[in-house]
Amino acid sequence: MHAYKIAAIAAAAMMAAACDFTDSDRQIEDLKKELKELKESNSALRQSYIDQNEDISRILEEIVTVTGRTASLRSDVESGSAEIAQAEQISESIRQIRRRIDELESAYSQVSAKNKEFKRMIDGFKKVISEQEDQIQLLKDEIKAKDLTIAEQEVTIQKHEVTISAQDETIRRQNEELQATVAKQARMLYEAGMQLEEIADNAPEVSWKKNKEKVDVMTQDIYRKARLYYQQAYEAGYEPALAAISAIQAKIQAE
Repeated sequence: MHAYKIAAIAAAAMMAAACDFTDSDRQIEDLKKELKELKESNSALRQSYIDQNEDISRILEEIVTVTGRTASLRSDVESGSAEIAQAEQISESIRQIRRRIDELESAYSQVSAKNKEFKRMIDGFKKVISEQEDQIQLLKDEIKAKDLTIAEQEVTIQKHEVTISAQDETIRRQNEELQATVAKQARMLYEAGMQLEEIADNAPEVSWKKNKEKVDVMTQDIYRKARLYYQQAYEAGYEPALAAISAIQAKIQAE
């Protein structure tokens, strides 16, 4: 359109130059001025289209990039490794792209009003960005739900750890009490053996053979019972009982 207008003005300028009118110089100057303005307008329009195409290309590249990042985030969510910061970064990128689309639409508003293809492209950009925003919001919700579940599980684990620790302490204390009880019982068995051994050591002296045999049998029985107590004391962990076992065994064999 501009090219046809420039050609028409140029032809008019040539015709005016060929005419012998008193104001022909003024008309030629006016036509030259208009021709210059049209050339400048045409040049500005070409540059505007170049700038517009560059802006469109940049927006397309950014949309492709953010779409790939969204797909990667989806994969991380499914694997359980996604973090809310990733989603927030993508959301910020989407907001920047939306601002650039609005700026592009505003900068070329006159063109877009006449160029249906340009308007369809802008609408397409907005639709893609809206879809990306919806996807990111869904992923954010999933990440937050996962983080909440993990936090709840951590609290549950901590409670279990406290319970286990308390149970360990109870078991430890009970073991100590049991060991103390066993040690006490072992000591009591050892002392009972000592008392029996002392009784056997102090058996009465008798002169009659028949009575002496009865006393010897009774003494042997007492020694054996004392040895049994010593053995039980040793098995319960009372180490001094071992020497007592050896000593009383010698007494039994000597009888």
